[in-house]
Amino acid sequence: MIASRLFGFAFLIFLVSLPVTYFMQNVASDADASTALNDEHEQQDDPIVDVYCLKGLAAMEKLQFDKAIAAYTAAINRDSQYSFAYVGRGDAYLAQGDADRALVDYDHAVRLDPSNAAAKARADAVRKDKANP
Repeated sequence: MIASRLFGFAFLIFLVSLPVTYFMQNVASDADASTALNDEHEQQDDPIVDVYCLKGLAAMEKLQFDKAIAAYTAAINRDSQYSFAYVGRGDAYLAQGDADRALVDYDHAVRLDPSNAAAKARADAVRKDKANP
């Protein structure tokens, strides 16, 4: 029981670190861009997207993969450019055993944000697993 709790806790920390890492990498560049450009069309982060992603994380922790997929899909519907929502949904698909859909989401996340190391690593891992059944 303790081992499963430790695994769940480590998995939660890993999943929570994805949006936090994204935020930390982009907060400085966003601050510089907003001071350099006061463009009315500048896109701001949608806090609803963050809420959906947190719902997805909570569902993943409870092993409710369908709910996680629905939450991440809602986040993607609100902001189709947020690569970490695709990574989260890919994780949920992978947890359900659907490696093909997971790979599609991971690849989409990489296309949206080529610097997303988490998406690259997951896509590579899925490809490796599919090549060596």
